[in-house]
Amino acid sequence: MLLGRDKSVKPLSSAPMGTSLTDPVWYACYGSNCSLARFSAYLVGGSAPGTTYVHPGARDPSPPQDAGPVVFASQICFTGHAESWGGAPAFLEHRPAERGAWGKRYLIGAGQFADIFDQENRRAPGTSELPDLASLHPGALVDQGAGPYGTLVVLDPVEGVPCLSFTSPTPPEQQTPAAPSASYLRTIAQGLYETHRVSLQELVDHLLRAPGVTPAWDQESIRALLGAVAN
Repeated sequence: MLLGRDKSVKPLSSAPMGTSLTDPVWYACYGSNCSLARFSAYLVGGSAPGTTYVHPGARDPSPPQDAGPVVFASQICFTGHAESWGGAPAFLEHRPAERGAWGKRYLIGAGQFADIFDQENRRAPGTSELPDLASLHPGALVDQGAGPYGTLVVLDPVEGVPCLSFTSPTPPEQQTPAAPSASYLRTIAQGLYETHRVSLQELVDHLLRAPGVTPAWDQESIRALLGAVAN
């Protein structure tokens, strides 16, 4: 999944995405939404384990039609503070990396993706109008207004189906790294383990590469945190 061909931040297009709210879109995620149990809260509403925020849910609460692993061409970093998790959230860096972040992709409707995007930016579902994807190239970063995840990331399509993610409008690699909470890190790890089926050591090493994880977390503390995840 490529991020980096077109690194400019483009203005919002007024054209709607696709012809229907049910047009298929791959949503590629890299944080806690890699866990299906956590991601489901964005669709059906409510709170996910480990967080206090109550999501309104999507207008269409249908489950994903399909899912699979993804590897981004950029790394993630942890920065800022999410009250609902009690620590720093993850953001996809704007710059390319030699070893990119692991993630997960869900096949959902375009309207569902728009509603997830709105909830991530603390907007009411149905607020945002997404751009015309036919005019965008893989790697494009598209400014969708204010919000912690207000920039749309256009990735390589999967078998002809558009693939999208989102991140911070300001390059997160330019922000001060901060530590994620235990519940947040555990939720991300659970989703990655479910999706990529890697060993516990591979998972620990991968998480330690993300800025913000150290010095608050190290090999021993992450292994203790994730012991139950990989069993």
